[in-house]
Amino acid sequence: MAVFDNDDRSYLTWLTSKETQKLLNISGCELMHLRVSGKLTFKKQGNAFLYQIDQSQIEQKPINKNQSK
Repeated sequence: MAVFDNDDRSYLTWLTSKETQKLLNISGCELMHLRVSGKLTFKKQGNAFLYQIDQSQIEQKPINKNQSK
């Protein structure tokens, strides 16, 4: 989902919670903790949270514990 933002960033891509979880390979609970701790840029639209993810957050994504073996 892309939206126009009035900031200097002009054109931003916003991801749903499910899209963000899949991209970062994290659970809903972990996503909530990242949001609450201020580590993710987000906005609330109605009952949904939308996230703006940059390349550095994708590169630092946690490794799935089951895939490490």
